[in-house]
Amino acid sequence: MTTAPEMVARERELNSLYIVTVVVILVIVTATFGSLIFAFFWRSYNGYLWGHLQVPSLLWGTTAVLAASSVFLERARVAMKVPDQARFYQMVKWTTVLGVIFLIGQATAWLQVTHSNLFLEKDKHSWFIFLFSGMHAIHILAGLGGLTYLLHRAREVVSGPRYQMTTRAYTNALAIFWHYLGFVWLVLFVLLLTWKR
Repeated sequence: MTTAPEMVARERELNSLYIVTVVVILVIVTATFGSLIFAFFWRSYNGYLWGHLQVPSLLWGTTAVLAASSVFLERARVAMKVPDQARFYQMVKWTTVLGVIFLIGQATAWLQVTHSNLFLEKDKHSWFIFLFSGMHAIHILAGLGGLTYLLHRAREVVSGPRYQMTTRAYTNALAIFWHYLGFVWLVLFVLLLTWKR
């Protein structure tokens, strides 16, 4: 039979393993977006390639939705510590729903840019809305995959310290990934709004 100190040690090991994995993934994510941001700055100093960018106002709403999803995921983490599996499930469900709404909003913003007067041929800079939001959407889809796994895991009442320990460790790692994606989007959105040649 596993003792309480052994369970605590095992949970620490799981947390460490998941967090190291997420940190490695985030290094790759940072390098990817860092190179896009570098290209953004480089092109901004070439007047021929740069025009006035009209950012769809819908992106303000999608940014707020993504921020709200992070709040719900934090509430899920708190519920798992209690543990309150029913509340945990509800909070993860809302996080997932808001993530999907965010993606739908981003796709709608793409359509708005496509149908605006300044589009890709007249304004090469408008490509960055597609690059930034498209690459970010791919990562959000990966996060939604993780959230779907959590929903499946918490769908039925399952008790026991081993279950809770693994779910807590996984939730902690996924939350770091999700919050980081929120931060990355905020940086990209601010660049689109404010950077001028």
